[in-house]
Amino acid sequence: MKDTIEVFWFSEQPYAHVTDADLEQYDSGRLGFPNTFFDPEKAHELYNQYHEQYALADEVGFDGIMSNEHHASYWCMKPAVNLDAAVISKITKNTKIAILGNVIAVNDPIRMAEEIAMLDCFSNGRIISGFVRGTAVESLAGGIIPAENRARFEEAHDLIIKCWTQPGPFRYEGEFYHYRAVNPWVLPVQDPHPPIWFPGLSSAESVVWAARHQHPYMNLGSLLDYTEGLKGVYIDTAKEVGFTPGPEHFGYLLRVFCADTDEEAQRIGETFLWTENHRNRGPVEHNDPPGYQSREAVRIQRQLPGAGGFGRRMTYQELQDVDNVIVGSPDTVTRKLSNIIERLNPGYLHIYGNEGDMNHADVMRSVELLGREVIPALHEIQLQPYE
Repeated sequence: MKDTIEVFWFSEQPYAHVTDADLEQYDSGRLGFPNTFFDPEKAHELYNQYHEQYALADEVGFDGIMSNEHHASYWCMKPAVNLDAAVISKITKNTKIAILGNVIAVNDPIRMAEEIAMLDCFSNGRIISGFVRGTAVESLAGGIIPAENRARFEEAHDLIIKCWTQPGPFRYEGEFYHYRAVNPWVLPVQDPHPPIWFPGLSSAESVVWAARHQHPYMNLGSLLDYTEGLKGVYIDTAKEVGFTPGPEHFGYLLRVFCADTDEEAQRIGETFLWTENHRNRGPVEHNDPPGYQSREAVRIQRQLPGAGGFGRRMTYQELQDVDNVIVGSPDTVTRKLSNIIERLNPGYLHIYGNEGDMNHADVMRSVELLGREVIPALHEIQLQPYE
């Protein structure tokens, strides 16, 4: 069993130059917001700042760096997470690299297997391969029928593992994917393959799938009551399929900012609401089209504690009151994160550490304080077995 928590740094790498005035002209913050607002020169500067934050996280003691992928999103300049992971593998020496994750329902699964194997070779076995269904927008942007998303995801998952574990060449004929010859030359360092994590926000059906495959589940910032319910679903499903889960099977992400004083952290941390008003605004067929969620997933979700809070926008203070946003001095952040760890008992904590137009120097200071003062204290907390 995992005894101590691992702490990962995470950044959406937002295009920080978008304003409310820009977004208010359009009905959607994603498919409706035109890329004419994107300036490559400004993006160049931002990318380099985000990579400096990664390098510092490695230097000051973070256990890992987590990255992700989104399409048609001003708040996430990473349409190709494997490119970001390649950069991380070269600017870091010690941290694990968690890819959360590749949208395998949209991307070519053979190419995904090859690219992740390359990354594992680049990093000498530091890759954690997260697979995601992607949001409904990812399916729409990729020309995929949303109702086919889950089936495509599951077939792609199985095919990628086959690429890593079955010698090639072999022929593959599935429901969605067809290959006359599969023979990926590059294979991962980790045997039989990198660890596979499955992240999610609210879908209990996804938690069940992760548990049935014994893949660790990473919750991406749901409120604590609801997250506890999802953790219970994972534990119950694991027992049904015959394995005993522990902290190594569960992780949690939340927004955290650390500064030298509580007052300074409060002021800067308010930027965490940067995307709240626009990120998922738009036609319902963009964000939750028919068929993307199954009836069973919706049924289970409605039964879990805290489900009634979905869809209600919370204020900055309300988010702090329920420990969904943590800001403060090292002492304050350590105390609040310790309480969350005691409550959730997760093996992994993902710190969503910057947002919007937060000043780069302020974020670097937060990374330094977290790494040198907060994380050592969190490492002292002893995790407990799951009942």
